[in-house]
Amino acid sequence: MSPAEHPPFLGAWTDTPEPDTSPREPLTRPRIVAAAMKVLDRHGIDGLSMRTLAEELHTAATSLYRHVHNKGELLDLTVDALMAEVQLPPDGLEWRASIRAVSMNLRAVLMSHRNAAVLRGTRLAIGPNTLRVMEYVCSRLLAAGFSEDDAGAAGATVFNYTIGCVLGEVLPAAEIEASGYTWEQFEAEMRTRVAALPMDRYPVMRRMFPMLLGHHHSAPFEYGLDALLDGLELRRAAAAGG
Repeated sequence: MSPAEHPPFLGAWTDTPEPDTSPREPLTRPRIVAAAMKVLDRHGIDGLSMRTLAEELHTAATSLYRHVHNKGELLDLTVDALMAEVQLPPDGLEWRASIRAVSMNLRAVLMSHRNAAVLRGTRLAIGPNTLRVMEYVCSRLLAAGFSEDDAGAAGATVFNYTIGCVLGEVLPAAEIEASGYTWEQFEAEMRTRVAALPMDRYPVMRRMFPMLLGHHHSAPFEYGLDALLDGLELRRAAAAGG
């Protein structure tokens, strides 16, 4: 074999590396959490690991542990960061309008981060952003005349209703998409099957099932939310009268 076939790589000892002059953003907990949200949005909970997160941040996984203790803490921080996106209503609204706006805004945030929304429904992460929203809701209910016990129960009920409805939309939709269907294809298939049901056994479902398929739209959510707020107002008024 002649030297010409494999010339020596002179750069191994003649070249010097170029200095790294690119500005590197320091690794911080907020930056780690923001990157975790991006990974969740793209790949879901199963796709989020310390390794995939390190790849997203172009760093080593060991570097992450200087800022978060483990994946559990990372998930809780991510859930709380989700709540930072919930906009609070302006001052001056009456209590029903305020609580309704918070619920609608929370739903919008959760629907825009469907994978993180599943975490919101499964982890009891109480951080500063979650406390900010809870503080607003409970203070508005107290100002409206609810007792502390009733305000706590009412606030928890609104949160649970909102999160539960989102999970009821997100989880079935994820399964449908994972099976290769679009929602429109699934809905069309279900309409065909319902239309073939025997009328003598399912007369109501033959008429109403297409409406029930609309659960992934906001209208049924708002209907339930308004009914919930109506009930809370009746309880508030009854307590005040008593």
